[in-house]
Amino acid sequence: METIKIAHLYYDLMNLYGEHGNVLALIHHLEEHKIKAIVHYLSIEDDIDFDKYDIFYIGSGNKPAFKLVLEDILKRKKDIEKAFKEKKFFLITGNAIDLFGKSFNTLNDQEVKTLGLLQYESFETDFRIVGEQVYHFPKIEEEIIGFQNRNTVLRFVKERHLFDVKNGTGYIPKAIVEGVKKNNFYGTYMLGPLLIRNPYFTEYLVEQIIKQKNIAFEPYIDKLEIKAYEEYRKNMLNEKSNS
Repeated sequence: METIKIAHLYYDLMNLYGEHGNVLALIHHLEEHKIKAIVHYLSIEDDIDFDKYDIFYIGSGNKPAFKLVLEDILKRKKDIEKAFKEKKFFLITGNAIDLFGKSFNTLNDQEVKTLGLLQYESFETDFRIVGEQVYHFPKIEEEIIGFQNRNTVLRFVKERHLFDVKNGTGYIPKAIVEGVKKNNFYGTYMLGPLLIRNPYFTEYLVEQIIKQKNIAFEPYIDKLEIKAYEEYRKNMLNEKSNS
């Protein structure tokens, strides 16, 4: 049986909104394609061999967790840069996206250096962006649905965006695009968990992973997942129309 190896980084610190669900969704979709998913749960001070893995996932965390993770991940910058250049897959959700830009700028104007892997800067805000989101991903017809709860924004983004905003918030309030896509890096503030709520997007992502490994791919999505997606989407749209 073919295998895909997933590194769930900082699973114990960056899991504020149950974002481990994204890893569960990846496991499920890979198994539907008869591929074994091997997941290693890794955190601060763990010895990590980045060459071993096909996918790296980081979710969202609170301020103390973010600070601890930033301090640790900066020590691994060369390994992460190498994995990025080798076009390994990165799925980054919530405020974990703030780790990968050039800097994180606090409310008191302190500039904290981050990984510098991508060309944007994160800024802490004195307001929160909270609410349901509806996005469009150019590679699939179905809408991307989810949630945001953040007090940071991205500015000076030079990379290609990941999503077009149909209803909700982009990089900053009133922006019409959100997220970052470069090589096989997929970064977004979208919560949900993203892959649990969006099986079509998950299937697209799995397709890219499988094809990179030169494994034959045949599209498949569980009917229950489709039903759940349609039900959630309908309920969300009904709430918006009644508000």
